[in-house]
Amino acid sequence: MKKKQTKFKFTCKLSLVSLSVLSSFAMAEESLQNVEELETIHVTAEQQLQQSLGVSQISKKDLEKRPVANDVSELLRTMPGVNLTGNSSTSQRGNKRQIDIRGMGPENTLILIDGKPVTSRNSERMGRRGERNTRGDSNWVPPEQIESITVLRGPAAARYGSGAMGGVVNIKTKPVSNELKGSVTYYTNQPRDDAEGSTTRVGFDLSGPVIKDVLAFRLYGSANKTKPDAVNINEEASSSNVAGVEGVRNRDIAGRLEWKMDPRQTLILDSSFSRQGNIYNGDTQLSNAALSSGLIRENGMETARLYRSAYSLTHKGEWDWGNTENTISYERTKNSRLPEGLTGYSEGAYTSTSDFSDSRLTNFRLQSEANIPFTLGVSQVLTVGAEYNHAKLDDPQSMTQQYLVPVSGFDIGANRSGEKSQSNVAAFAEDNIYVTERTIVIPSLRFDYNTDSGSNWSPALNISHELNDMFTIKGGIARAYKAPNLYQVNPNYLLFSTGGGCPLPSAANGYTVYSTSCYILGNENLKPETSVNKEIGLEFEHNGWQASITYFHNAYRNKIVTGAQAIWSNGDGGQGHVFQWENTPKATIEGFEGNLVIPLSDNLTWSNNFSYMRKSEDYQGNPLSIIPKHTINSTLAYQATDKLDMNLTFTHYGRQKPRTVAIIKNETLSATALTYDEIGSYGVLGINAGYQFNKHFSGRIGMTNILNKKLYRTNNGAQSYNEHGRSIYMTAKLSF
Repeated sequence: MKKKQTKFKFTCKLSLVSLSVLSSFAMAEESLQNVEELETIHVTAEQQLQQSLGVSQISKKDLEKRPVANDVSELLRTMPGVNLTGNSSTSQRGNKRQIDIRGMGPENTLILIDGKPVTSRNSERMGRRGERNTRGDSNWVPPEQIESITVLRGPAAARYGSGAMGGVVNIKTKPVSNELKGSVTYYTNQPRDDAEGSTTRVGFDLSGPVIKDVLAFRLYGSANKTKPDAVNINEEASSSNVAGVEGVRNRDIAGRLEWKMDPRQTLILDSSFSRQGNIYNGDTQLSNAALSSGLIRENGMETARLYRSAYSLTHKGEWDWGNTENTISYERTKNSRLPEGLTGYSEGAYTSTSDFSDSRLTNFRLQSEANIPFTLGVSQVLTVGAEYNHAKLDDPQSMTQQYLVPVSGFDIGANRSGEKSQSNVAAFAEDNIYVTERTIVIPSLRFDYNTDSGSNWSPALNISHELNDMFTIKGGIARAYKAPNLYQVNPNYLLFSTGGGCPLPSAANGYTVYSTSCYILGNENLKPETSVNKEIGLEFEHNGWQASITYFHNAYRNKIVTGAQAIWSNGDGGQGHVFQWENTPKATIEGFEGNLVIPLSDNLTWSNNFSYMRKSEDYQGNPLSIIPKHTINSTLAYQATDKLDMNLTFTHYGRQKPRTVAIIKNETLSATALTYDEIGSYGVLGINAGYQFNKHFSGRIGMTNILNKKLYRTNNGAQSYNEHGRSIYMTAKLSF
């Protein structure tokens, strides 16, 4: 049996805890003084997470051994249950893939940096079918500055509130040092195919004491450029005008001051600034690059520049009765981009080469948490808390579409405001109950009130039971949710289709022949999306061997899509049908995931994991997102000497099936109908070796996609992204 530790210590960083309970802590402490001193339990955030099945962690060593070219999502996709996909099940924005956990889509993956939500992608306009022109929020911290990444899937993620129905990714930055130290890093990735974009990145970090054992600092910076794919990279594979992977220019700088006020209290001030530039190579929402100026494409111009600033002040306290963590944070994103069309085939195509417009998003957040150990019959650890968040979006350019025909009952003026704000208040409680030395029961309850979508309750129950010294069975169930975003609920947000993008006709949606035009309007009365997430599985651990198998099932409800019920109609086949974003009936996700780790010798380990999607289906029969039927990740790690390590990696992707049910008029026409083309299964093999030359200098060299398996985007069916071929990469690190 695993030994129970008795020292009390907390390092929880992801819990959301109430400011309101702090006033009662003094009374709690006084009452605890009257109780006989009890055996307490050593519980860290990592140990709490281990009670859940869907947990994966990436260490800084993992990042060093498998350096990423541009975005940590490249490595996260090798975790069980994690894929990269677009924001919808279409081929739109195909190469801007984001983290998708258990098939729930990128919008249901919550990204955290040091436990604080990152929301910059919400400054990007949402298209008619859920597309956003964004790579997501997983690239705001340079890979070399990451201490660890935790991926949390399934019921345990529900306590983190809106946007965590699929799961949570927490990126933890490197801590401050009490000794002066620093490093300079260099990374380059050079594809063997000149049509594919290369990458160069340099960075630095410096950390040390200002006042020994009292005040310490940390400073890091990075500059990264990834060139775009050639404009014509997909010409031979596709007759349509589809682009390869766009390029990026990233600049990051961040600082931290950590004040040890006394041995039990710490105050941390964080600030960071990042710039991400999007280097254009022809990609648009509807693969209509011909509508955008060739000057943008040919000159490698930036079409979007995101500027993100983040500030936070955190107090951590250790008390006789428990630990607390309180945070005030502010995040500001300026999305400066070329204006896009909002009408029909021109939607998402750039309409100017110079007139940048700004979408501004701000988020102000208060978070507090407390962790309280006590004994009431059995040992327990109670986590309680609350948070307040206020988000404000101002995107005037996306509110410029007008009604082109008289539409009665809808007042959409020419100079309407681009502002929309939303507040959310939440409180939650979670209790780790050590029923026996082998059994842990974790009930939790979260309450959210959103100013747009109202109240929501998220109960959850997770259980872990050690059958014996080798086998542990775990399971959980939770109700998760997501509030509507600031475009979906904005009554000033209007899109127009000349007919091809309108919902298919039926008596149910108010007309019986094809409409020649339609409008899509924001809806202030949307309900939040919800999902009942369930999982159960078995884990094995013995003499270095590890194995697990997990079954998961998500019953998705009230997913928000462009509605099929006309709220205003100008007669059968006439001009001006008006639709809104609306909640839809059920969707279902289910599958299996697991891992197998085999210690072949003291210095040779074979690690494997897999994901299998048994079902992904919305209420119409289409998949929620286009991801592989199965994924297998395998790594053979060899520690040859104390200084030399080598790694052989392989990933096998199963076939990827497209949508088969038409939902708009264009998908029934011969020229643009659904093609049902799918991506066949394929594998990617890689190898690398690293050497620590001395205590100051280390390097690594590797090759990705050794067998040079390539995919070219065709914009047909599931074939909506490029898989790059063979490339050579190198890293070098000089430290002191």
